[in-house]
Amino acid sequence: MYLFYVYGAGFGHINRVLNFIYTQEIPLRKCVLLTNSVFNDQVPKAIQTLHKEDGFFKDQVNFTLFLLDCIKSYKINTLVVDVFPAGFYGELEKSIPLLNSIQTILLARILNEGYFEKYSCPVYEIVYTLENGIALADYRYKEVIPFTLQIRPREGSEALKLKRPFFLVMHSSPLEEVLLLYKQALLYRTDEYIYIHSFAEIPKDRMGENTSSINGVGIDEKTLENAAKIFTGCGFNTILETEKYRKKQHILPFKRRYDNQFKRKQLL
Repeated sequence: MYLFYVYGAGFGHINRVLNFIYTQEIPLRKCVLLTNSVFNDQVPKAIQTLHKEDGFFKDQVNFTLFLLDCIKSYKINTLVVDVFPAGFYGELEKSIPLLNSIQTILLARILNEGYFEKYSCPVYEIVYTLENGIALADYRYKEVIPFTLQIRPREGSEALKLKRPFFLVMHSSPLEEVLLLYKQALLYRTDEYIYIHSFAEIPKDRMGENTSSINGVGIDEKTLENAAKIFTGCGFNTILETEKYRKKQHILPFKRRYDNQFKRKQLL
């Protein structure tokens, strides 16, 4: 059984882990996912999802007790940690050294140096590097393996009968960032329709003419191909999913507490 530590407010963290499960062909019934994300309802029902509030991860003692109990109850033999090697609040820094009989795996993405100034990385058996630009000197591990995620098949969106030509704005949240990307699309528009794909609830009075929100609908390959231009942030998952469409993609990096979207854009 696999236990996945997935801390992150946005959908990107869950999406990355689901893509890892898909790439590794791990049976969903063998997965337990621990997360604070409000998007926990996007996890397939076959995966046992343990949703905890933010304060749970801040309590080192209770977190460690819960982790050990979880490993025992679900007969976990592999712990997979998404992005934050010591946990978002450092809660894994003391917990992982206690897991002597558990295989530990880290899915590594670009992190700001500020993270490692606060927390030290425990030793992982395997660190999978998911992108270029990762400062491996900040990590502790027995083995490093470059790893390419495959993207889970997208749901169809042809039923929307999208008007052409169209621009596509893709950004999960928050609303303010989605609207910034929308404003960028408006600067380029001549006669194109604009579709905004987001989990954010966009007020109708914030959208101009010839604009629709398609939140909650999967964006498939055909929609990406047919878009005249694609406007996105520079998060890990977005950059992975839009790799084939760089020539028509407009990327606006956003500031994050620990992710460095500006560095990621420089490396494209």
